[in-house]
Amino acid sequence: MLNIIRKIIRWFFTWLYFVLIICLTGAVIGVVSHLLFGIIFMDMPDYERQAALGFSNGLRYSGVWAGGLSIVFCVIRARKEYLQAQVKS
Repeated sequence: MLNIIRKIIRWFFTWLYFVLIICLTGAVIGVVSHLLFGIIFMDMPDYERQAALGFSNGLRYSGVWAGGLSIVFCVIRARKEYLQAQVKS
């Protein structure tokens, strides 16, 4: 029973790790893209506002995909661990 609880906690934190990485990546890409578009297409861009808007949009759009994509990554990792355990035994 304790082993099952330990595996559940491990996979929860693995899933949470992937969610946070995806959201962080989306936020960074959002900030960079909004700053670049502001520099290219605006005469006098407000960099602080563009960065805040980019962070908000990037985090929002990556947050939509983060949960499901993290489950997929966890399944891929679990399958890899399963296959490695089968080779050893």
